[in-house]
Amino acid sequence: MNLPKNWTTCKFQDLLAPDPNSIADGPFGSALKSSDYTESGCRVIRLNNIGAGAFVDDNKAFIDLRRFESLRRHEARAGDLITAALGDPLGRTCQVPDGIGPAIVKADCFRSRLHDRVSASLIMHWLNSPALRRYFSDNGKGVGRIRITLSALRSAQLPLPPEHEQRELAIRLDALVGRARSAKAEAISAYKASQALRMSALRAGVTGELSSRWRANSRSIESAQELVRRVAEPEPSRGGRKATDKTIAGVAAIAVNNPGSELPRGWAWISLLRLARQETGHTPSRQHSEYWGGGINWLGIRDARKHHGAVIDRTAQTITAAGLEASSARILPAQTVCLSRTASVGYVTILGQPMATSQDFATWTCSPALLPEFLMYALMAEGKALLRFGRGTTHTTIYFPELRAFHIALPPIEEQHEIVARIRRLLHHADVLATEADRAARVADDLVSRAVAHAMAGGFRTTSSKGSASELLAQIADDRSMQAKALKSMPKVRDQSNVRSLDNMGSTQNIVSGLGLVAAIVSSGGKMRADALWQQSGLPIEEFYRLLRDEIAAGRVRESGDKEHLVAH
Repeated sequence: MNLPKNWTTCKFQDLLAPDPNSIADGPFGSALKSSDYTESGCRVIRLNNIGAGAFVDDNKAFIDLRRFESLRRHEARAGDLITAALGDPLGRTCQVPDGIGPAIVKADCFRSRLHDRVSASLIMHWLNSPALRRYFSDNGKGVGRIRITLSALRSAQLPLPPEHEQRELAIRLDALVGRARSAKAEAISAYKASQALRMSALRAGVTGELSSRWRANSRSIESAQELVRRVAEPEPSRGGRKATDKTIAGVAAIAVNNPGSELPRGWAWISLLRLARQETGHTPSRQHSEYWGGGINWLGIRDARKHHGAVIDRTAQTITAAGLEASSARILPAQTVCLSRTASVGYVTILGQPMATSQDFATWTCSPALLPEFLMYALMAEGKALLRFGRGTTHTTIYFPELRAFHIALPPIEEQHEIVARIRRLLHHADVLATEADRAARVADDLVSRAVAHAMAGGFRTTSSKGSASELLAQIADDRSMQAKALKSMPKVRDQSNVRSLDNMGSTQNIVSGLGLVAAIVSSGGKMRADALWQQSGLPIEEFYRLLRDEIAAGRVRESGDKEHLVAH
């Protein structure tokens, strides 16, 4: 990468604050359990709160404030970076928002506190860039749930502009990302509107609302009752459990037994068993390879998910004639309607070719009294309400006593054709809207990715070219070295009485400026250990070293020859 002359490259760890706790993971294992959560107190930042460039402030979790003190090593403050070690995308990063209050990170959430001369906002954009996404993906570890390590984050290579350019680039990228995020939100709203249009079209169609004017202008139409009397009853399937006698109303045109609700003129509640042959399928043994990979299409849940609301002509898996013979599956005719009824309840598709299905489906081969498309749309119009026909706590399943009691609000056959045509047109419009909304959302994401990549390469012009990133990096390293020396010189057990807590920073009386540091050294005889000066200051260590560095640069303070003391000029 050809960077501007006053830029440099560095590892992420080179940008951390001069603090031994500048980077941390969340507490491991039993140190923090879900049973520890409370209604309020110290906020626990979890993986679901970490978005790519935005903190997701929902699904809140807390622990008692008394636990916070024992977990303070994992503390997250406003402005800190938090990086996700798990999930998609790996390494996504955001900043802790203002006003969050006492907070810690959970396991697999990395908290980083950068040096105060490094823009956390800019580095956040760098970490969410396409280049770093690839880096985190390449350095993921594990089987199944891939995660990145703290070491991988520390070692991430980043471009570094000088301090003033960092601030300017961060402001520009923040503004661009904000506009892109607003555009994406509009696209997502449009997509949701397309899904609402789909459901409205389905329900308005199968309840007769879409065809009300057509119905008012149509005379001498054979009613649903007359249609049923004219069309022969389909051959019943073999065996099976008896239909339940309980009644469960749906939200549109499907119910368990006759709900007795009012229907449009010429319609009637009719048992699906009277209108279609109901069956199910079976899965040949997976232990027999000779049962699989043949020439018979075999419908599974993945196929139904992919072809929900459409006709399917080819399946992901096929079986052989031997597999069909050795199982309870049978080949169903084309135009059979299939509804997934087990763990993934609600996918509906129509067979475009003769094929077999798994036992996860209830199937209906329609008589001339019922259009397959109308039945498919009626089942789809129930949406999540299909779950009310099922049972189960972890996974809902619609069992055959309820399925065999399914009733449909049946229109005359001519009206079924009219409704199907109108629903099809509206669904096409909804699909066009959904496609455009999805494209717009992807364009917004792509705009951000391209802009960040361009900025990382030094492609944005800035008004300031002061300073050198290499010098900045050296100063950060000096701060870290001085902090390490200070910690090394501290007694193992030191008196905390004159070290102010962060809660009391507002009452600092002694040292509030660089000149205060000089005065404190002078009052101690002109020479003072760095750790003693820090304790006396009561300042956060990052602020202390910023002031000290400025005083050294101004020539008012220097290190002693033995490097153990600070000397005031």
